[in-house]
Formats: sequence, structure tokens, C-alpha cells
Amino acid sequence: MSPSGSFKYLWRAVTIAVLAIVLHPVMMGAVLVAPHAVFIDHRSRTGQITLANPGTEPEEVEIELKFGYPTTDSLGNPYVELIDDPGPDDRSAAEWIRAYPRRIRLEPGQRQVVRLLATPPADLADGEHWSRIIVTAQKIREAIPGDTGLRAGITFRQRTIISAAYRKGDAHTGVQLTGLRGAVEGDSLVAWIGLERTGNAAYLGSIHFAVVDESEAVVREWRTPVAVYHDINRRMAFPLTGLVPGTYRVRFELSTLREDIPQANVLPAASIARSFGIQIG
Repeated sequence: MSPSGSFKYLWRAVTIAVLAIVLHPVMMGAVLVAPHAVFIDHRSRTGQITLANPGTEPEEVEIELKFGYPTTDSLGNPYVELIDDPGPDDRSAAEWIRAYPRRIRLEPGQRQVVRLLATPPADLADGEHWSRIIVTAQKIREAIPGDTGLRAGITFRQRTIISAAYRKGDAHTGVQLTGLRGAVEGDSLVAWIGLERTGNAAYLGSIHFAVVDESEAVVREWRTPVAVYHDINRRMAFPLTGLVPGTYRVRFELSTLREDIPQANVLPAASIARSFGIQIG
């Protein structure tokens, strides 16, 4: 086969592989990480996560800790900002929490517990200190004995980022609503929410929107988790398809109710409720 023919074949193989990933993501498999939020108490100074390989091939896993927190960009989209060199006021725990082991080979069907050990400085301030646990996994391609031929391929890496919170002494939290506005754009409700954390710990809660008609009946509702470490200005969009034209009211509630985190790990804070009107059609 000519060099140009080889290149065309390789390019076609890459295209097919990408389409397979898009259309059939279950084919890739993945290393599962649980829980998605770790809380470490100053008395025990230990925590753990569990890794599992549900796939059919061995996975090579590496674990690292970096300082970071969820925030929003200029368009209101949430993302996790990782900071390589946190400042003294950043409440970083990444420098003194260690994972054991840090590198793991996970066989198909295998589970592995990873221990987290914290060695904080003696003068650590009360409150909550943060890190992100980054779990990177890639499949291990075993060498074929006697095969010395050159091969082209694609290596996929799965990166899972979860939170770690270290709490010492009086850890308390709260949140202030700095902005709320909503409008109908096309067939969606678009809302902007400004939030500012108070206290010395992250605010973990959920946002609940309910659309009610003129008879006060709920015709649409959504609940989404939110974490406030620093000031955020979040944009959210929800479908209104199928609602008849008319006047509606949107109820907004922010509370510390979380269905994905044990309530014992969620610090209490006062709820906030507001409402605003919208016109459809």
C-alpha cells in the first residue's frame, strides 16, 4: 500500500472511532469514582474514595490533588478552576492531603480503596479548606509477544474531578442573593442568578425553580445542585415547550437540600425565596 493510501486508511479508521464514541459512549467503559464529594474531619484527618473498573480491559489510574473550586465564566457557565499556585488566603488543602496509593492498575471488575491522609499545619485556621481530587485513567494495551510492527492508534484518557473538604473547628456557611432575573427566550426560561458566599466554608445546596399558572398550579419545575465557594453569576436555561400562551409566575428557592450528598455533610444555612413574572406568547 502506498504512503498516501496508508494515510487515507488511518484517517478513515480515526473517523470511524470518533463516530463510535459519539454514537455509542457505552463502548468506551470508564473507571467509576465514589463518592463525588469527600469530607475530612480534623479529628480523624482521614478519608477515602473507591475506584471500580466495570470494563473488560485493565486500566492504569493516577490520582493527584490540586487546589480548585467551581466558578462561572463570563457567559454564566459553570466550570472548575484549577490553580497551580494558590495564595495564602485561598484555603487550599491540596499541599497537605495525600492519596495512598497514587498509582493503581485496575483489572476488569476490580475495586480499589484509596486512602486520603491529611497532615495540616499546626496553625491551621478554623473553617473549611479545599482541594480537588483528580482521577486520571487510561486503558492498558498489553504487548503482543513477537509483534514488532508499527501501529497507529488513539489513547483515551478519562479525567474525573471530585471535591475534598477538610473541616476544622467552627465551620459555618451562608449565601447572599446578589442578583436574580429571568426572561423567556424562544421556548426556554433563561435565568441569571448571582450568589455570594458568607462564612468560612463552602455553601452546598440546590436551586429550585417552579413555574405556576394563574391558578397557582405548578406546570413546570426543576431542581439543580449548586456549590458556592466564591462569588458566582450563573446562567440557567429550562424548556417551556408545551405551555399555552399566558402569564406565569416563577418561584425561586435556594436551600441546603441536596439529594446527592448525605445531609450530615451539608452545613446548614438559611433558605432564600423569591419570585418573578414571565409572559409566554
